[in-house]
Amino acid sequence: MVRSAKGVGRWRLVDEEQFLTCLHRLRASLPDEIRKAMELQRESDRYLRAARQEAQRILEEAKKEAERILDHAQQEAERLLADTPILQQAQRRAQELLDAAQREAEEHRRAADEYVQQVLKRLERFAHRLLEVTREGRKELASKPPSQEPVSS
Repeated sequence: MVRSAKGVGRWRLVDEEQFLTCLHRLRASLPDEIRKAMELQRESDRYLRAARQEAQRILEEAKKEAERILDHAQQEAERLLADTPILQQAQRRAQELLDAAQREAEEHRRAADEYVQQVLKRLERFAHRLLEVTREGRKELASKPPSQEPVSS
């Protein structure tokens, strides 16, 4: 179809319907490995979206928990400060509560980061598997001789 088409230099004009028919036949003849690789790619995309959403949810929860802890610490500090004879003790207690809240918030952040790392590692392994399947499909496709059947409409 292309070799017999009229053209100038390397450019050729081909019949659109013939081309689309030929393209449809090529797609229909793709090996199952290519189709599997495409499905794995879609699955990988879904998995990545879900992992990102889960990581975002965990981070938001950690922030809310940290805010709650800090609010509680502030309220406790204010309560302790209301009793002026024990002002220094209240200030120490408030600082302890704030320090504890900050440590807990940092622990939540670390746990969320660790979870994201685990998800990304799993995704990386999945992507490597997808790449291997894709390469095998391309290798298989390249090893097959081109069809000698003429394309007709």
